[in-house]
Amino acid sequence: MEPSIDEKLKACIALCEEGDPEMCAFLGKEFYYGLNIPQDLDRALRYLTVAAADGDAVSQFTLGFMYWSGRGTEPDIDKAYELFLKAAEQEVPEAMYNVAKILLAKDFEKNKDEAIEWLKRSANAGYDMAYDMLSDVLK
Repeated sequence: MEPSIDEKLKACIALCEEGDPEMCAFLGKEFYYGLNIPQDLDRALRYLTVAAADGDAVSQFTLGFMYWSGRGTEPDIDKAYELFLKAAEQEVPEAMYNVAKILLAKDFEKNKDEAIEWLKRSANAGYDMAYDMLSDVLK
């Protein structure tokens, strides 16, 4: 007899609680978005933190967004930037865009050149919003 959905979820949670980074990446996103299971931002934060520390780019991006928006945690722009940068360095286009946004918000003139480079990388990776921001910054 095949295990029930609840039994499978309990087994996955057990693996994550033991620190399995791949399972934490999977469950962190499931709990963050409320996909297939009820949304639980506390668990999402905890599990995504494990996966992000292990280098999972999507977990770094999602966790960065949590810190940026204050969704499930206190807002922390510096922590968000750090996580977005790690994801951007692993070629996550939206993370590249968010790195540029934070740089420009912190100090437009000082960070403009670096932000433009991130926007170009994001646009070249197909993230359409980067094109719009790039054209605004280059005006």
